[in-house]
Amino acid sequence: MSEPWHLILDKLETMQQEMAEMKEHMATKQELEDIKANMATKQELEDIKANMATKQELEDIKANMATKQELEDMKANMATKAELNELKADMAKGFAAVHQAIREIDAIVKRLEQNQEQQMQLLLRQERIIDMLCRRSLEHEAAIADLRLAIKS
Repeated sequence: MSEPWHLILDKLETMQQEMAEMKEHMATKQELEDIKANMATKQELEDIKANMATKQELEDIKANMATKQELEDMKANMATKAELNELKADMAKGFAAVHQAIREIDAIVKRLEQNQEQQMQLLLRQERIIDMLCRRSLEHEAAIADLRLAIKS
């Protein structure tokens, strides 16, 4: 009779070891709840996938973005606000000088136009005088010719 008891005890011992191994590999309800709390649902995974960029999109973004060196080069080639303000001030001075020069040239042109008008009036007066003198000269020559004819006859 001892042998069946030994078999039963051996079987019981084997079953206890198997149960111990199962307990060792299995999680408790609390551990399952913790895992559930830390894991994402399928919907959350889909939302994450929808909001994430693909490798191709990342490559496209990288291709379209400037590198740090390119940004530094741009910064080196760009003017600062102070330089722009200085340039604006210089341009304003230049414009003021140009406007002053235009006003001076305008005054000179007006004086030249007045002088030209005076010269034209003087020229017209001189032409009238020359015309009148030519007529008088012709009249005098005619009178002299008439006198010569009268003296000869």
